[in-house]
Amino acid sequence: MRLSSRYTSRMAVDLRIASYNVLADAYVKPEWFPRTPSELFVPRRRREALARRIVELDADIVCLQEVEPDSFDALQEALEPHGYMGVLALKQQGKPDGCAVFHRRQRYLGHRAHYFGDRLENGRISGHLALVMDFDAGGGERLRVACTHLRWDRPDKPVEQHQGMQEATELLQELVQGDPEALWVVCGDFNAEPGEPLVRAFAAAGLVDAYEGRHQPTCNANDRAKAIDFLFHSRALRAQPDRLPELDDRTPLPSETEPSDHLPISARLLRD
Repeated sequence: MRLSSRYTSRMAVDLRIASYNVLADAYVKPEWFPRTPSELFVPRRRREALARRIVELDADIVCLQEVEPDSFDALQEALEPHGYMGVLALKQQGKPDGCAVFHRRQRYLGHRAHYFGDRLENGRISGHLALVMDFDAGGGERLRVACTHLRWDRPDKPVEQHQGMQEATELLQELVQGDPEALWVVCGDFNAEPGEPLVRAFAAAGLVDAYEGRHQPTCNANDRAKAIDFLFHSRALRAQPDRLPELDDRTPLPSETEPSDHLPISARLLRD
């Protein structure tokens, strides 16, 4: 990550950021992945493959979803020699996984876990969260990175009742719009596709989709490839997104080269 002092009033920014749903072991059911050889689901083997895939991204900040404690420990051990330190925040309500962020140790200020207030059908809070990391962007500015995994809900559900939309609205109103002076990056598994109201809400809040106009499928679930992973950023930044491997309805995920049922997305973010 480069944050250089070309100006006294603000700093130049040049960093690489990635987002990746790594597929929790608890959610692996072989019948859901009929094209994937069973040996690829062995936890130790898959964690080693995930670590290699993350290192290949060469990102300064890596935002992960569906991370379990054992996977986090394994990734932290594997990534530390490459200069990364990590933070994990687990979902509530007995969920086995959460969000984690690994970053190279530059200008890190701290983090917080924001748990959403949306409720399940039984009245309990869902337990989903956004893990927010703070970095010093120089010149008195902060770079704030929110990693999240928004809850899936039926696409045909009314917007005002859609739980993912409720979480997205809370994230935007209470976090992003609550700190408009910061440089923001919001990324993760949104469980929604380009053009859906949930995704449009981020643009309406003033953020920019790093992959706008060049979306490719990021996940193949139930033999339907779709783009549901996103990386949004403040308008003060400009993105150079990385091209993804080709993915269609017949592409097996996980595979020998892709250890999750999602592809990682990544981009270079700059401000001159």
